[in-house]
Amino acid sequence: MKLTLSSPLKDFFINQRFGENATPIYGQLGLMGHNGIDFRAPDSTPVYASHDGRVTFAGYDGSGGLGVVIRTNEQYEYAGEEAFFKTIYWHLKKDSLLVTGSQQVFRGQMIGLADNTGMSTGAHLHYGLKPIARGENDWTWFNLEQTNGYMGAINPEPYLVEKFTPFTRGMAIGDYSDDVKTLQAYFLRTGLMQPIPQDEFGYYGNKTAKAVLTFQIKYVQLSWYERYIMRGVRVGPKTLAKLNETYS
Repeated sequence: MKLTLSSPLKDFFINQRFGENATPIYGQLGLMGHNGIDFRAPDSTPVYASHDGRVTFAGYDGSGGLGVVIRTNEQYEYAGEEAFFKTIYWHLKKDSLLVTGSQQVFRGQMIGLADNTGMSTGAHLHYGLKPIARGENDWTWFNLEQTNGYMGAINPEPYLVEKFTPFTRGMAIGDYSDDVKTLQAYFLRTGLMQPIPQDEFGYYGNKTAKAVLTFQIKYVQLSWYERYIMRGVRVGPKTLAKLNETYS
């Protein structure tokens, strides 16, 4: 049976992925890069348990600040065998914890509020996942991947039921929004769009429409009207679905 995790937040938006941003601070912590996912979570955003399990830690950690660790109740498929897992929730708000050590929790149960405690430059949720095994005693556990350069952590994203969806709303020519900025940044990164002046960043103009049409021709099954009349002036449900599917 494969482990599946629910999003720890209702607003599923990733600011930093696993392994990204290999700054000197990670080296100082003995890491090759970021050993979890950073979710966008403004101050006091509710944080929820991603699975049923037992709280194995609820308190302060040096770099993680206030946090919670939850261990699965059963084993799941991992690397051709079976393993227990633990999920990790760091940078929670002072005095906000709603769980204690050894407590049994359930998927979707609120465990605290997001904030900026520990080694952090802004309110967010650091979310981690580690495959673990029980030692000789019930209270002795160890990380299966402790020497992988991420202190035993693995990428949680493939286990999350909710997929990363950066594009959730339709867009059309004449719009000016952060969604358009995200769209343009994606097209620039993938070569579907040529560099644009700074004052056009975020504006859905003719250059963006041209890039949208190029994307649609490549990935979307267009009607004659959409291809030859609309010509990329609108991002609708079909295009949104393909954008989220191909986004990287």
